[in-house]
Amino acid sequence: MKVGIIGPSQIVAKTRQIIQKDFPQIEPVEYIYSIYSETPDILKYHQLEVDALLFTGKTPYTLAGRFIKPTVPWEFVPRSGSSLMRVLLYAKLWTDYDIRNISFDTYDQDLLHEAYAEIGIPIDQLRLFIAEENLPSADYQTHICDFHKRNYYEHRVSCCITALQGAYDELRACSIPCLLLEPTANIIRETLYKLQLKYLVKVSQQSQLAAICIQIDAPNELSLLADDDYQTALNRTKVSEQIYLFAQRIQAAVIETGDKNYLLFTTMQLLENETDHLKSIDLLHAVQTNTASTISVGIGYGKTANEAKCGANRGMLHAGKKGGNLAFIVYNGKKIIGPLANVAQQRETPTPSVDEKFLRVSEKVGVSVNTVFKLHCIAAQYGKNEFTIKELAPLFGVTTRTMNRIIEKFAAHGYCKIIGKRVMGSSGRPSRIIHLHLG
Repeated sequence: MKVGIIGPSQIVAKTRQIIQKDFPQIEPVEYIYSIYSETPDILKYHQLEVDALLFTGKTPYTLAGRFIKPTVPWEFVPRSGSSLMRVLLYAKLWTDYDIRNISFDTYDQDLLHEAYAEIGIPIDQLRLFIAEENLPSADYQTHICDFHKRNYYEHRVSCCITALQGAYDELRACSIPCLLLEPTANIIRETLYKLQLKYLVKVSQQSQLAAICIQIDAPNELSLLADDDYQTALNRTKVSEQIYLFAQRIQAAVIETGDKNYLLFTTMQLLENETDHLKSIDLLHAVQTNTASTISVGIGYGKTANEAKCGANRGMLHAGKKGGNLAFIVYNGKKIIGPLANVAQQRETPTPSVDEKFLRVSEKVGVSVNTVFKLHCIAAQYGKNEFTIKELAPLFGVTTRTMNRIIEKFAAHGYCKIIGKRVMGSSGRPSRIIHLHLG
């Protein structure tokens, strides 16, 4: 597990030592800044290099959250009473500072009073000045430095305590008595445990099993497919192709559970990556666009394969009852969410069904819809769109002369064109080669 540590060099080094001693399973990656406002730029280029991110303070964490969206677990070392007591005890034992008269930043009054009470100093003896905490910005550190300088130069305090490394360095450069509030080893250790747990929970969720049940919707009773067994079987092959392409993208195992049903197993993470975190599913659009069918899809999550499968089956049946060409998610076998957006359909003008295409062509050309459908079936059966008239006539069941007349009508409206001639056999007149384009 790679953990990025974001903070000033001193605290990053301390965190690295704790990891090396107590967390052998963690590989630390150091991201050191000279001022906390550099944090967003660091994350912009380095967040994807690690499995989790540890901020050494709340200020850089808050600032980063305003500009960067987390893609891995984030955690920050909190402002704890133990860290505050440590610096106060250090000041009392090793310096001449009067710790009853101090200016602070990043800590609130209640926590300060609690810490002083723990070391035996009554609240009525305190003269503390606390910087107002605003949302971190580019000039926040300047604001903090000015606050501490003003209090010291006006003789209100004996020293300043800050949690910002940059402010500490600037105050020291001005010869102002100052102490840096660093997190204790124990609070860093507790935060690392918390971050590690958050990462493990995410991994567990991403590895959760997902089942997808898919059913080819029944064709309309008036559809040309309803009376053509060959075309129905050919269309089913095309639907299978789209489903297997989708399964390949999500690395799913596919089980065909009948002529019209499919069961896919994958993980939550792989499925969410393909579906924009379950916001949309382009499989619906791919099947509708490239075949003469639509599908009903159910997605189920569960702790076991059977639980996921049952949820997916319920979602699929629900989609079918709603008219098909829909996808629903079922959580814990009960809660149904959806339908998922068919994004490709929303972005583009919906593609007409195959029957509508044939009807449109027949009206323009002036032939029956069955003539258009028959030409389509011949092209689909042989897997090509180029034929000579002599090849096409017997396949269509008419004479060469009749086939010529039919083709001329299609050519006049742009649905086929003559692309050359070919001699059929060892002699005779060459036969025209036509290219079909039925829209």
